[in-house]
Amino acid sequence: MTKNHHIFIILIVIILYILYSIISYKYKEYTINSHIKYIASLNEDIKFKIEEAESIIEYKKSNAYKNKVLKEDQWLKNKWEIVIYLTTEDTYNKYTNSVSKEETPIVEIEKKIDETYWMSIYQKWIYFIFKKDLR
Repeated sequence: MTKNHHIFIILIVIILYILYSIISYKYKEYTINSHIKYIASLNEDIKFKIEEAESIIEYKKSNAYKNKVLKEDQWLKNKWEIVIYLTTEDTYNKYTNSVSKEETPIVEIEKKIDETYWMSIYQKWIYFIFKKDLR
């Protein structure tokens, strides 16, 4: 091999190294940029949720919401108001229908003692593993 062949091979190696460096840099740049875009979209979602939560908190701090809750939950009404409660038939029947004692069956529960109750620990293990009763 001549001197020119050696120089040519060295130049090819240098070119390949430069190409590798450029490609690896571009790949790292792409992954970093995609991660930045993902974090930016995540930040936008979080900002939107925070704004929603703040608006809900502001609404729940308002007197209108407090008045609504008091009227719904604690039956508060002002002197000049006439309140009409609208409920579904199922909700109404849930609290008004009573079940007579004649219709309900009386079920007597037998107290069943476990078969391993009087066994020692060793006997229980033998019973559970080999299904043999050593009593």
